[in-house]
Amino acid sequence: MMKSIVGTGILLRAPNGKYLLQERDIDLERNPGRIAPFGGGVEGEENVLECAVRELKEELELETHSSDLQAIGSFESHYRPGTFIQLYLLDRVDPAGLVLREGQNIVELSLSDALQNDEVTDFTKEVLRSLSV
Repeated sequence: MMKSIVGTGILLRAPNGKYLLQERDIDLERNPGRIAPFGGGVEGEENVLECAVRELKEELELETHSSDLQAIGSFESHYRPGTFIQLYLLDRVDPAGLVLREGQNIVELSLSDALQNDEVTDFTKEVLRSLSV
């Protein structure tokens, strides 16, 4: 049976090896003020890679190509069981070149700091743990 992938998340990694994550807006229904990857839901007829590229442009004014995104895997949604989020990694992202258009802040954390930070969502920690094996 094919997985129902409803959205994408993109982990950004800076040249120093730290992850660039989004501190979400406080007025959101899901994870207000918490730290999570950038990304969002698939719209219309777009595929998950097109969604990831669009979300990076909308949220960070970051122009990228689907070939730059490394697939991490699909992870079951913590909010909609039976649906999945496709996660990607975009490496060597210069934080100085990002323009935040969604969320409160860009948070730069090492892998170990992210895994120990109570503000980082459990979903995000699950994805990060998959990278550390």
